[in-house]
Amino acid sequence: MSLIKNISYKTLIPFVLAFIAILTFHFSIDLTTDDYKYFRIFAFGYYEQGDVLSFLQWRYATWTSRVLIEFCTFWFVQFPLWVFAIVDSTIVLAIVAMTYLLFSKGKGIIYATVAILLTFMYRITDQGSAGYLVTMIVYLWPLVAFLPTLFPFKKSLENEEEPQWTTYAICAACAFFCCNCEQICVAATMTWGMFVLYTYFQTKSINKLYCLLLLIAFAHLLFIVTCPGNAARTQCELSHIPAFEHYSLIRKIALCIGSPIVKYMVVTSQSLIVWAFSIILPLTLFIKNKKAYIPLLVSLIPFGLLIYSFFKFDPVFTILHETTAGQLAYICAISVAFYGSVFFTLFYIGKDEESVIAKYGPLFIFFVGLTTRACLGITVSFIEMARTFFLLEYAMIAISILFMTRNISNWIGRSKKVNLD
Repeated sequence: MSLIKNISYKTLIPFVLAFIAILTFHFSIDLTTDDYKYFRIFAFGYYEQGDVLSFLQWRYATWTSRVLIEFCTFWFVQFPLWVFAIVDSTIVLAIVAMTYLLFSKGKGIIYATVAILLTFMYRITDQGSAGYLVTMIVYLWPLVAFLPTLFPFKKSLENEEEPQWTTYAICAACAFFCCNCEQICVAATMTWGMFVLYTYFQTKSINKLYCLLLLIAFAHLLFIVTCPGNAARTQCELSHIPAFEHYSLIRKIALCIGSPIVKYMVVTSQSLIVWAFSIILPLTLFIKNKKAYIPLLVSLIPFGLLIYSFFKFDPVFTILHETTAGQLAYICAISVAFYGSVFFTLFYIGKDEESVIAKYGPLFIFFVGLTTRACLGITVSFIEMARTFFLLEYAMIAISILFMTRNISNWIGRSKKVNLD
């Protein structure tokens, strides 16, 4: 509550406009494509009998461990579409609002507008790559459950009060749902684990809340790995990519390195947030140190590669599973150059900060986002799928908001100082 009690009514204006835009989008697209049709057909018989448990057992045995997510999907594919449109619009707005509260360095209508615009640069149509209704429940709904678990840590940086039992209950409930999505579970494990380590090294005490959440995450990882549906799903996907079964470990590692860059080297698949992120990084570095010429040139590499993709479209990026060893090495080199320069830039921007969070926080956020996408390279699902980049691009959004609102705060502070003088 302390994070929102000082927000003025004026600051709420961009959020109201954002909700209207989100709701308009939901009512202007076809929510019944791809997985929606198959899921509705599969679930209808169980729905008629009111037997959701048998449906979840069948899905767990033959396809996925996402039983909590599938429970939500089971009902929403049967409800009128306008119900989903309103609920999902509210959830997307909650993601936007929490992102602002978590990462903005200032509060007010200017900061809120910047945060909303940067968040809206995420290409929401990526969530339609397997049908909007099902895909948004699978990816964005767990994200909205993950974000509330970050607030107690943010609050602990401001004061050392112990979380109340209600915080434990809410965060535990959120953890159970968000960890049902594999990518979120990986991100949550890394994040909560880092919170535990940070608290211990800073205060020599155990963070009980995040130890509890970490136990929930580990339990979910075990639940995911031991799901009997994994084998059946793998066989189904291998039927589309039979060569994958014979790939060597080295090739799978190469796919792990190369697959995260595939989307950004194909012009038709790029998101605005990637362009914004590739501009904000060198801008922030330049503002911080105008004489750091070599680091500035390194920070421009991602932007240069994005420009390069316009002039040289290479089809190997769209058929990653059919590339030769040389082509895959070429893709890996581009991926290392792109992401290596991002890590270097984030390190350089934070190297003079006194706070550990300010120094390494953006680096860690980006590392978590990249890991959740890169780890898919060693599984069957390594073909470019736009929706699986959502956490990587969310990391770009978070860091962009952090840097841009910090820059704005500094500009406003200097302007006030000049006016006072």
